[in-house]
Amino acid sequence: MDKIFQEHFVEPFQALTGATVVLDAGWWDSIGKLKASPKGQPAYDLVLTDATQGYPAIKDGMFRQIDFNKVPNHRALAPVALDNWVAKERYGVTFHESAMTLGFDPKQVKAAPSGWGDLLRDDLKGKLALYNSFYFSLYTFGCMKVTSEGKPGTAWTAMSNDIGGVLDFAKRERGRVRFWWPTGTKMLQDLLQGNFAAGNAHSVTMLQAVKDKPDLGFVTPETDRAFVQLMWVIPADSPNAALAEAAIDFLMSKDVQAAMASRGAGTAHMAAAKEVAAEDPIWAKTYPSTDEQFRSLRYFPYEAYFKDYDGIAKIWEREVLRQS
Repeated sequence: MDKIFQEHFVEPFQALTGATVVLDAGWWDSIGKLKASPKGQPAYDLVLTDATQGYPAIKDGMFRQIDFNKVPNHRALAPVALDNWVAKERYGVTFHESAMTLGFDPKQVKAAPSGWGDLLRDDLKGKLALYNSFYFSLYTFGCMKVTSEGKPGTAWTAMSNDIGGVLDFAKRERGRVRFWWPTGTKMLQDLLQGNFAAGNAHSVTMLQAVKDKPDLGFVTPETDRAFVQLMWVIPADSPNAALAEAAIDFLMSKDVQAAMASRGAGTAHMAAAKEVAAEDPIWAKTYPSTDEQFRSLRYFPYEAYFKDYDGIAKIWEREVLRQS
């Protein structure tokens, strides 16, 4: 993805503005680097982050409000992508990226799984691999739980209304998991080596991989589908806020969004989504591109998590991950 940013953002944006753009791929380091920066000299002028990091950082005053009038391309995004407090209060331009996807090794499964309830099958017991981050895999357990109760399609509601029940389910069913993957790269490596039979995955990883390994198995179930929420945010004391706003607008343009999507990411730019979906049927089965599909888009239930984020994380670490 760095190559895509370099080709479709860094080089043309530098040519357009005369500014020097320096990329830093330190996804998990950006907030820490900003906190350690001298006053008025933030490590970055523009940050791409996700809800798990962005929500608390915004509430801590680390990011400034954005003048959306200077980001006119936000109007080309599906309204649902901006239907959250971060965008409504203008602290960031939010959009979906990766969908929770079910990957599997066709050689190890009796029948190709088609939904999250299939992870409860006896032939897959002890052969699953799940992401070690709870924001992602606790939702997977939520999907498994509601399906086992005969209520598929209600996972998001279950997470919002009874997250304790989902945690209890995860603790009971953790023995089905063979190992917890830390990165998409590690997950893909183990899947290709046959080290697990099925599990959750980032859609971006699977869509990129299947181009070279078409025998890989994966499906992104429509029922209980959820997406990672990303956001472009500007550090509160950046001296280059206007330039950062121009950069966000450039990044949200149709051409850049279509280029990102062609590499396996989702896009909230409705025209770009329609264009990519028409050219790539696998992408079209994974991401929204029609008005109806966009209306049903949902992020992971971040608000439910942040009601007791530290408490959930502690239970997840001590009673789910360590006991598996």
